[in-house]
Amino acid sequence: MELENSRAMDELIAQVRQLGMTLAANVAEFDLGPVFEKLSHAAGPKKGRLLDLIDGSSVVINSNHPMASKLADGKPGRAQVLASAIISLVNRAEKDLTDHHQRHLHRYLLESMVSST
Repeated sequence: MELENSRAMDELIAQVRQLGMTLAANVAEFDLGPVFEKLSHAAGPKKGRLLDLIDGSSVVINSNHPMASKLADGKPGRAQVLASAIISLVNRAEKDLTDHHQRHLHRYLLESMVSST
């Protein structure tokens, strides 16, 4: 079961990386690419945070968090939800990724979800 969950998380991460690289191309003033390139998962405490930003450029998903299994269930839109959460996390930590950038990226994500249906 754990191997299956790990594969599902790896698949989700691959989708989010691809989406993130597209998003990164939409923000010239901040290099968002490395954040999505370095995206990984690790088993953390169940009551810990879902996402942690390490050194301002690496996001780690807590694969033991209850939301992690929901995000990795393969349903449409999960990659966009996780990408949105990552953008919000980076926005809070990095002054160069502004609220304006965040709104622009979230709008792009929403439009991609609507156009894919």
